[in-house]
Amino acid sequence: MKRKLLTAILLLVASSTFAQLSQYYRSANNPLYWKNRKPDAAYWQQDVHYKINARIDEKKHTIKAEQKLEYWNNSPDTLHYVYFHMWQNAFIKGSYLHQLEEAKMQKAYLGKYERNGLGIVVEHLEAGGKEARLELDNTILKVYLPEPLYPNSSVTFDIDFTTYYDNGSTRRRMKMYPAWGYMHYNGVQWFPKMCVYDRKMGWDTYQHLNKEFYADFGTYEVSLDFPSNYVVEATGALKNRDEVLPKELREKLDVKNFKDKPWNEPPSVITPYKKDERKVWKFEASNVHDFAFTADPSYRIATAYWNGVECVGICQEPHASRWQNSAEYVAKIIQT
Repeated sequence: MKRKLLTAILLLVASSTFAQLSQYYRSANNPLYWKNRKPDAAYWQQDVHYKINARIDEKKHTIKAEQKLEYWNNSPDTLHYVYFHMWQNAFIKGSYLHQLEEAKMQKAYLGKYERNGLGIVVEHLEAGGKEARLELDNTILKVYLPEPLYPNSSVTFDIDFTTYYDNGSTRRRMKMYPAWGYMHYNGVQWFPKMCVYDRKMGWDTYQHLNKEFYADFGTYEVSLDFPSNYVVEATGALKNRDEVLPKELREKLDVKNFKDKPWNEPPSVITPYKKDERKVWKFEASNVHDFAFTADPSYRIATAYWNGVECVGICQEPHASRWQNSAEYVAKIIQT
């Protein structure tokens, strides 16, 4: 399978990953796995393998998901509890981030979900098949393990959660906004994410004050259930391309078809919206520390290749005329 890189051209922000098959997780055949490139004999990292099935509700603007996380304790310590980041709780009423804004004389506007304390809500969490006791402190969730997690052993977490989109005033990467009659979605820091336990500081339990990204490297297998008219891109490699992006549809969505499109002219309708008609996009990535996605019915696609790497550029159709070379930009960045 070719490795893949993604850039969201509309936002002029590149989010990229080299994707490899999940069988390389914790494998001697994975050249990027930490055990195969240790800086010293005593070095260790924890390992994570996320499997997430998520459904994006275009009416309620929520993500309803089931998450299974295999977590390996490679440290010399026995763990009796772990911590998760609940990033989107930074934007709800009473959050530490909003307290910081108020201290800076900045008044935050809250959306309806935020006013009701809805960022990421864990409905159920089991560790090793047993329900775990939880303590939530804004963006940090403490999970007491029913059984100790000894060195060189693993535990599987099963988590049911809902993440709420909103449009408050605080700047964030997790966004939705209307665009040419549709709702655009960016999914960033949208799931309960294991905090890092490292040999220098122990647990990383810093609250989210608009600074993040420290996380364990591992494997992600994620399915994203969207209405069928959406075009979706995400971290890693698309596993069911023939199902969700068959050749005929890919040709219709090619950015070259819109090279003469007037700037900001409304997009054409390639896949009509049909209530209750949906697609499940399946992505897989290894050796990465996060998973993000972007989705929009007006996305159009460009593809280029460099050294076996698939380089993908996406842009909204009303801006396609000036992003004809988007994929070549990505390829040049990777080459450089």
